[in-house]
Amino acid sequence: MKKWITIAFSLMIAFSAFAQEQTSMAGALKKAKKENKLIFIDCYFTGCIPCKQMDDNVFPNAVVKAEMEKNFVFLKVDIFKDKLGDTLKVQHILKGFPTFLTLNSEGKLISSTSGYKDPGNLMAIFKEAKLKAGQNKSLDGYSAQYEAKNYPAFYVEFCKTHKGLTLDKLAEYTATVKDFKAPNALLPYLVARAADEKAAEIILKDYKSFAQLYGEDVLQPVVDFALTKALNESLKNNLDEATFTRFLSEKKNNFPEQSWKIGLQTLGSRYFLALKKDTVGYLNFAIKNPVLYQYHFNALYSSALSRNTLTPEVEKLFCQWADAIVTDDCGLEFIKTAAQIHKRAKDEVGYNRFMKMALAYANRYRMPANGLEPGSGTK
Repeated sequence: MKKWITIAFSLMIAFSAFAQEQTSMAGALKKAKKENKLIFIDCYFTGCIPCKQMDDNVFPNAVVKAEMEKNFVFLKVDIFKDKLGDTLKVQHILKGFPTFLTLNSEGKLISSTSGYKDPGNLMAIFKEAKLKAGQNKSLDGYSAQYEAKNYPAFYVEFCKTHKGLTLDKLAEYTATVKDFKAPNALLPYLVARAADEKAAEIILKDYKSFAQLYGEDVLQPVVDFALTKALNESLKNNLDEATFTRFLSEKKNNFPEQSWKIGLQTLGSRYFLALKKDTVGYLNFAIKNPVLYQYHFNALYSSALSRNTLTPEVEKLFCQWADAIVTDDCGLEFIKTAAQIHKRAKDEVGYNRFMKMALAYANRYRMPANGLEPGSGTK
């Protein structure tokens, strides 16, 4: 008897916790509808360093806080502890941590992005989300309400365990898909960041449609996988640049111009850095096809710095690359890196220009500005 009482009590506690999480989401939707706001969900986990940096340095920021209080209902979800986290892992693709989801008051996903964002980066996300909401745009590849029956069983299991999702399994799934544009149809590929040959071909040929359904940020890893695999196949017998250029011309028309530049970053990195071991060749390629996406620019500079491969020629090319991609709204760390590059190259004019840009950015978003005065060092 005591055993059954214990079990019943445990179930009651579990149900109470579940109801509390569901109420928090239901409450957020209700509040958003009542106050004509969007919902901003911070998906994090305890021990995540960039998640803590967001809590310490970004969410308390005066500019960010004022914007969130005015236009957003803020919901924080520990993805591994909160029951709602189990739902979000299936319903939406959490491709890194923290992941930020913006929903409208009907629960439809407007945007999804991941990784540390400084106050200016986050304000840009807010601005874009409000613009899309005002145009009644959403990412309709995702279901607004969660029902387990709407998702493949193997996909749900992978979201829980991170086991069992192989290219062979994806190929089996592809053979069963009747409509690749149906809600949730692409989720197994998106969570795996990969696709079998047939699915990859379908996604690349109709990139624009799938990007509108799922968002470019979430779709990009699958596109990178498919493009890299196709490039490897194209170059398996010949690494000359003419073959590489011909491959690019064959794929280019599937993408909008800005999206294609992101693809070029992946393909250029694969060809010049991974296969040819040619940093100079890559930098010249990147200067001709400028795009600032994720932290590739910062990472490549840090790698060259640590490997002591920053020759005068390479330094000059890094400066040209920075000049082509770093703007006054791209983020403080990128601007500071651009300043450091010019300082190392003894380009005082370029260094001071980017330091002024960094100072203006910090002041605009009320961020700490110590050490950002032109002529001073950077931290």
